[in-house]
Amino acid sequence: MNPKKFTATTSWAKAMAELQDKYRLEVYDAIFAYAETGTAPEMSETAAAAFGFVKNDLDEAVDRLIDICDKRKEAALKRWNRTPETKQPNLPNT
Repeated sequence: MNPKKFTATTSWAKAMAELQDKYRLEVYDAIFAYAETGTAPEMSETAAAAFGFVKNDLDEAVDRLIDICDKRKEAALKRWNRTPETKQPNLPNT
């Protein structure tokens, strides 16, 4: 995950709307900590339950990003007729 940028959704806020302020703040802090470090901080059971849904979204976003990066890398290597092992272009002999 890129610790400087991630996409939050309004569904997260809607899901946490009924939480007490202290739990909602705990979840928001956990979201930013998880985005930056990749590990969830210690939190109350209530906050952890709500965070579980957000964590799934963040993990899926990371998986999508990795997949996109891999596909772009593969396309770039094909374009330049390179193999990942050599990282050297296969230039025609003249």
